[in-house]
Amino acid sequence: MSAAVAAAAAAALRRRSSSNSTASDGLYTQYYPSLSLPKMPLRQPPLFSRYETQKRQDWNNFRQYFRTHFPKLSLARCSGENVVEFLSYLDGFGQTKIHAATCSNSGHRYPADICCDCPTRQPWTSLNALIGRLKVAFVENGGNPVTNPFNAVDVKAYLIDVKDSQSFYT
Repeated sequence: MSAAVAAAAAAALRRRSSSNSTASDGLYTQYYPSLSLPKMPLRQPPLFSRYETQKRQDWNNFRQYFRTHFPKLSLARCSGENVVEFLSYLDGFGQTKIHAATCSNSGHRYPADICCDCPTRQPWTSLNALIGRLKVAFVENGGNPVTNPFNAVDVKAYLIDVKDSQSFYT
């Protein structure tokens, strides 16, 4: 009779351990229950994509710039000239060294003199991507696509000038 009781207990233990353990728990949990790993909840996907997050951040930065602008401007009165002013303001925070035509490092992929006096600016590709995100954000926040200031001729001309000034091998 003791063999039957032992077999029933072993079967019950097997059923309990197979229903409570996962592959990550391993075999040790049936002998050492305190070593079982806690069940981790599934990680939730991010609410916004990286693009959406960057677009929202750029839009908030643009709005903050115009809140502190003097004289105060509303988005309805914003023009391409104001957008160029914003881009020029951002240029002051650039980290890419743009060599002047008179600099000895100009046109060299690997400059010899690292400590030249050329200014740091925003790269053209970053400004172009920023304008693309702000065009979309303007429309998403109730702006008229026809009067979108980020699509103005002034902005396009500014981007072309920046691109031409930053072209290394022309």
